Amino acid sequence: MRKKATHAGDDAEVNITPLLDIVFILLIFFIVTATFLREKGIDIRTPEDNPPKIDEIPPPALLLAVQEDGFVRVNNIRVIDPGSVTPVVQEFIAREPQGVVLVSAAPTSESGVAVQVLDQAQSGCGGCSVSLALQKEVN
Repeated sequence: MRKKATHAGDDAEVNITPLLDIVFILLIFFIVTATFLREKGIDIRTPEDNPPKIDEIPPPALLLAVQEDGFVRVNNIRVIDPGSVTPVVQEFIAREPQGVVLVSAAPTSESGVAVQVLDQAQSGCGGCSVSLALQKEVN
């Protein structure tokens, strides 16, 4: 038997055109079927660029300061449990309908307590403005 003669110039070529077609079809499929989720987070409102008027009187404010030990100080006077913020806020809003509530958290306080106080302040005020701030660290 005689062997087939091989030519040194004939190299085997791989046709990658079908592979590229499949890759592009898969790419289009995943782009079309991908779902884009919009997750709800904390609503952040930045201050407006309008400077405040000098002769404007600021609304009364209720300051809820979350301390390092987990308790809440109301207007720097009395200390309450974080679970009893809602009635304090409701009483303040009943006295001052145009009032605002400020929640100030100490830098070393637990974030869960600050979020609990913020949630209770929002549920207690109904529709008033509740702001969150971080206390300055004292050196």
